[in-house]
Amino acid sequence: MTALLALTSIKHAPGVTTAALALALAAGPQPISLVVEADPAGGDLAARAELTVEPGLGSLAASARHGAPVDLVPHLQPLPAGPYGVLAPLSSRLAGAALEALGDRLTTALGAWDGTVVVDCGRWQPDGPAAGLLKAADALLVVLRPTVEGVEHVRAHLDELTMTGPSAVAALLVGDRPYTPAEVAAGLGIPVVGALPYDPKAVRGLERRVIGAEVRRSPLVRAARSALDVMSRWELSRAEVWA
Repeated sequence: MTALLALTSIKHAPGVTTAALALALAAGPQPISLVVEADPAGGDLAARAELTVEPGLGSLAASARHGAPVDLVPHLQPLPAGPYGVLAPLSSRLAGAALEALGDRLTTALGAWDGTVVVDCGRWQPDGPAAGLLKAADALLVVLRPTVEGVEHVRAHLDELTMTGPSAVAALLVGDRPYTPAEVAAGLGIPVVGALPYDPKAVRGLERRVIGAEVRRSPLVRAARSALDVMSRWELSRAEVWA
């Protein structure tokens, strides 16, 4: 699957960054998949994976000053699990400034990438510095836990999500209890592409350089691959999916 996927959450921290990593790894190494931290609140991956923040989003913004073309390649870092990442500064001030400086040029560069791009946009900000990425994505995935409060927070923002996001807006669950994907889809009125299981061993593998075939076969990555398979069929039946 080759697509630009934007991930966001409405409230709390349901696991957007981990979901982005799992989806990028599940997309496969060929063509090269990317994880992009576009969270205006700052990035997490550098700290989690014991990497430096540069090269990354900050160095990309600096290199593209004065209207220079955006060249992603020099600013990528190989992540522990295999995909490449554009890592954001930990500081919200620096991350937000980098996103504002890049603007639509970042969206254009990511849209032209020959491979799946998974963008971690952090908490939903329809007018924030990542708004252009949210609108330009092939699909906007709202990451939530299938609880009463998780569903109700998303329901309260559905109009915003569908009006300011791309035409394809869906949910990605973290866990399948107490409500199943079918129950969440019925309650929200949008598709649920899948449910990622609680899999701390796989999370450590994704983030801490404990990597190998074992992680790729983990329940977490298998569930992410299943979600991508669901989305890959949208082009064949988009009218039916969104009816």
